Order: sequence, then structure tokens, then C-alpha cells
Amino acid sequence: MRRALTAGLILAALGCSQPPAVPLTDVGPVGSFVLTERDGRTVRPSDLGGKVWVASFIFTRCMGPCPQVTGSVRKLQDAFADRPDVLFVTFTVDPDHDREKELRDYADKFGADPNRWLFLTGPRDEVYRVIRDSFHLGVQQTEGDERKPGSEVAHSTRLAVVDRRGHVRGYFDGRQVDDEGKSVDDTPRVRAAVQTLLREDDRLADGWTLRQGLPPLNACLNAASAVLVLLGYAAIRNRYVRLHKALMLSALSVSTAFLASYLFLHFFVIRGEHTPFRERVPLAPDGVAKAYSAILVSHIVLAIVAAPLVLVTAYFGVRDRLARHVRLARWALPIWLYVSVTGVVVYWMLYRLYPTP
Repeated sequence: MRRALTAGLILAALGCSQPPAVPLTDVGPVGSFVLTERDGRTVRPSDLGGKVWVASFIFTRCMGPCPQVTGSVRKLQDAFADRPDVLFVTFTVDPDHDREKELRDYADKFGADPNRWLFLTGPRDEVYRVIRDSFHLGVQQTEGDERKPGSEVAHSTRLAVVDRRGHVRGYFDGRQVDDEGKSVDDTPRVRAAVQTLLREDDRLADGWTLRQGLPPLNACLNAASAVLVLLGYAAIRNRYVRLHKALMLSALSVSTAFLASYLFLHFFVIRGEHTPFRERVPLAPDGVAKAYSAILVSHIVLAIVAAPLVLVTAYFGVRDRLARHVRLARWALPIWLYVSVTGVVVYWMLYRLYPTP
């Protein structure tokens, strides 16, 4: 009994701990603007409301790092291809030259989805005001000997991540390599930041969210189920039949509550959204990602097996048909325990093992 209780307490502590918040700074809101998209339509901040978006700053005749910046955004577009609530907004820093046609040609060159990736232009004063005042980034026309073809504008190569409220929440290097050829690819951190902001929706009172709160709750339920199963096994080994029944029926109730919570989360909160491990934890080593996939697959397969097996085993136990109950329990108990424990492990690997930077 003591060993079972110790193991249970460890599982409960592991399962119920909350994931740490990603440290993103609120730089402030993106101010108002009226700019033109490459298809000729007018775009205002209100058109981006309710979306998480990534802003970038380039010009089409750039001979410097602009293609790297746009390439980074292309990688992000591919990474969030299944998320219509994530947009990408590119501001030209050379609006005198980059009108609709130039931006269309440039966007097509990089495979920009016109529904997900906007390219904005407009009067130079308006564009520069937005970049300087809203994003707090530098931009200026080059002059004198520095003004050469492809170097007409000096500007920031940062990517700015904007939350659903229209507030800038962080800056990241948009280049792939620096001036010395060293890798500075920040796209994994941008993906992590966007994922953090996506989890800030479905907000309830006091900042608690269903998207944030249900995964640890489900892990707690899995941990509680594992504790009760272990204690129930310990009870029957010590001939405490009534206690065994009470504990196992309690475990069944907790597992049922977990299933209800899990289905509610996936069908009504995240609405079938699936986030691959590599996107949720972009900095995890490949070996960890493979281990996670193996554990998740075994968890799902055995959970499907466990559900009817546990119910039938419980039925025989309640009806005192002990021979059949014992025969099935030899299979049902370890499978049930494995499913409960791996439910906690899956949560831990997804939210706790490698906290999002």
C-alpha cells in the first residue's frame, strides 16, 4: 500500500503542475493605419482583429537580407498552414517603388497565400509612421554614396509578433544568417511565440482559459485514476475486497470524467485543432519528438482497447462473477494503468519537459 501511495503522489504532482507562461512583453498596440494590399483593397488594423499575426519589413528590389526575411515568413506560413487565425503582414519600406504590381510579383515568387499573407504599401510618410511609431523600428532612405541599386532603404530585419488584441508582443531576427554567415534562424522561437499567443484565447475570468486550464486538469484526472488503480490493486492483494471495489469504481468514475473533459476540450474548445509536437515544442531534440510520438500512439491504441475491457471487467466484478472478473482483470488492470500513466507523460512532454522559450 505504501509503495502504491508513493507512486500515486508522484504521478499526481507531475500531472497537476501548471505549464509556465512564455515570457512575451507587451510593447503596446499597433496604431491606426490605412494602407493598400497588393490586390488593391484597403487594409486597416481592424481587418486583422482577432488574429495573431507576424509583421515583416522588406522592399522588392533589395539586394541585402530582405529575401532571407521573406524566406523566414514563408517557413512560418508553411508551419501554420492549418491555422486560419494566424496571418502574415509584410510592409514595404520602399513604397515609392513597390506598388501593387511589384508586390504581387514578389509575393508570387515566394508562394505567399493571398488569404493568409498580406503585402501592404501606401504613401511613404504613412508607411514610415507605422513602422516607427507602432512597431518602434528604424527605417530611412539611404543617401549619398550609400544609395546604390538594391540598397535604397536602410531598415530593420526584425519580425514583430502581434497578438489578437493588436498589441506587439515580441521581436525576432528575420534573417537566416548574419553578416558573418552564422546561423541566426529565429523561426523556431517565432513559432513558439505564436503558439503561446494562440493559447491565450477562450479567456474566462481572472485570465484563466479553457485552452490553458483543461490540459492540466485532464492530466490530474489521469494521475488520480492511476493512483486509484494502484491503491485498488494493493487492496485486493491484501484481501480488502470492499475497499478494492470502492477504489476501482472510483477510478472508473475519474476516468469517465477525464473522457468527458477530453472530448469537451477537443470538440468545443480547440475544435479539432491538432498541434504536432514539433510545432508545440520546436526546440526539443529529434529523439524526444520520436519518443513522444511512440508513447502517444501506444496511449491512443491502448485507450481504445481499455475502454470496453475495463467496463466489462467492472461489470463482472460488481455482479460477483469473480472467475471472469479475475481473468479479464489480469489484462485490464495493466492496460488501464499504462493508459493513465502515459496520459500524464504525454502532458508532461508536451507542456513541461521543454518549456516554450
